[in-house]
Amino acid sequence: MTQPRVCVTGSTQGSGLAIATAFARSGARVVINSHLAGDGGALAALSTLTEAQYVQADLSTAQGARDLIAQAGDRLGGLDTLVCDAGIFRDTTFADLTEAAVDQTLDLNVKGYLFGVKAFAAQAAPGASIICVGSTNSVAGEKDSVAYDASKGAVLMLVRSLAVTLGERGIRVNGIGPGHRGHVPDARRVGPARHPAPADPADPAGPDRRARRYRRCRGLSRRGGSGNLNRGAEW
Repeated sequence: MTQPRVCVTGSTQGSGLAIATAFARSGARVVINSHLAGDGGALAALSTLTEAQYVQADLSTAQGARDLIAQAGDRLGGLDTLVCDAGIFRDTTFADLTEAAVDQTLDLNVKGYLFGVKAFAAQAAPGASIICVGSTNSVAGEKDSVAYDASKGAVLMLVRSLAVTLGERGIRVNGIGPGHRGHVPDARRVGPARHPAPADPADPAGPDRRARRYRRCRGLSRRGGSGNLNRGAEW
């Protein structure tokens, strides 16, 4: 396929931008997206590598997801790959979790994926590809991440169901489940603190035993980075 046409949601920064950049470097034409009016300079950087477009759309609504796919397809003359990465994490304790925060999390992290894929699949040809970025939270819970963990668990099942639903049309559906990237998780995120948190969270003498155990369990023996994620998506 010459110059694949790729749309990456939630892609003006972080992992989404890294994935879009990897596709751009491989020769794909890309559409990036955010709910914000501006792209934060991401479009200019990508435009040095390939043909790139920016589409503003709020994916927490079904209409926003449909609008994104329609506009992205119009600008590139169709789409071959959709990467769903737009998401939100509300850092709050379970006791303080509100209905509004739960709705906001599920609307973007689950409905945004589902209706984005639905719109993409309606125009996709055999050989098209869908990639949903989940999380290690899809299979393992974290303290006080109840709404986020529920949303990422839903993404895992969404990928599985979509794979068998769309596979007969020749559309591939895959998921990527990254963990913490580029930082050591603080003790509150990985479990109850047994020692006071140090001023430097990277200090191995300070974080509690569960945080130290988390570091030892990483398959890479180091913190992951966006490079690990974007190469997986490109592959």
